[in-house]
Amino acid sequence: MRDKYLAALRAVFRTGVNKQILPDDPSKGVVVKVSKPQRLRPKGYTDQEAQQILRQTKEPFPRDSRVGYGNRLGIRWLPWICAFTGARGGEAAQLRKEDLIDYDGIHCLRITPEAGSVKTGNFRLVPIHPQLLKEGLVDFIQGCPPGHLFFKLDARNSNPQTRASSVYKKVGDWIRTTAKITDPLIQPNHAWRHRLKTISRDCGIGSEYSEAIMGHEDGKASTRYGEIGPKALYREIEKLPFYVLE
Repeated sequence: MRDKYLAALRAVFRTGVNKQILPDDPSKGVVVKVSKPQRLRPKGYTDQEAQQILRQTKEPFPRDSRVGYGNRLGIRWLPWICAFTGARGGEAAQLRKEDLIDYDGIHCLRITPEAGSVKTGNFRLVPIHPQLLKEGLVDFIQGCPPGHLFFKLDARNSNPQTRASSVYKKVGDWIRTTAKITDPLIQPNHAWRHRLKTISRDCGIGSEYSEAIMGHEDGKASTRYGEIGPKALYREIEKLPFYVLE
């Protein structure tokens, strides 16, 4: 990240040199030195913060609330989905009704670039945790019309990646303002990914399984052989504890 802007400048300067507009690349030999930031807290939500957010998702909106219907649905469900799948905010926000998959009796969410954008460019099936079933996520999805769950595309707004980004940013704002998680050292949506990774280690979920659930790719050739299917992932996901909100 620290070299991102320097790399962009170098590309411009080198083009200038190649086209004989510049005599030399002035960025040659330049090194960016950035001090390592201090870690003052975990990157993921604490137990208390996670419970506070999930508890608040179940509260009704005030009558005078100006939050749109799709964003209300996002606020209700995206924190829960991210809490048990570790999905990136945009991946969760772009889910469609047809991305609820029954795999040999196991309810799964399909995260796929067909719905919008996936960082790795690859689809994955993530089994739905028993607490999500109890919360009514499957019933909610089955009751939705075809298409995206948290927004509708039209002629004016036809880019699912842009629409999904808008929804999860609204959820992030809600986490700050209504759920009162104001610590600037955490990212409201991404903190769920860090938390799930931590809990997975606590529960004895192997790294190959947590990476498959969260859509991480380690670059090892061995991971490209065979599949880690929904049956194996559900066995591991069941190890994640229920959130106690009372």
